[in-house]
Amino acid sequence: MRMKRAHYKTPEQIVAEGFAVLVKGLGPGGALEFLHQYETGQGDYTKERKHILRNVTLADLKKRLLPTTRRRF
Repeated sequence: MRMKRAHYKTPEQIVAEGFAVLVKGLGPGGALEFLHQYETGQGDYTKERKHILRNVTLADLKKRLLPTTRRRF
């Protein structure tokens, strides 16, 4: 019996093929959403969020979100 030679792929090839499989199975948007779940990012999200939202109230959020949700229906 003859042994097959191993075919090694570069990291770039693996990423490209993996993304193609994700797009085929999930669609382009789903593939990107999947990848965002594993993005490491940088910085301290909790501190940044508190700083960005320090002056935003629940009433402010309702004013901004309600017109958006009403348009969809």
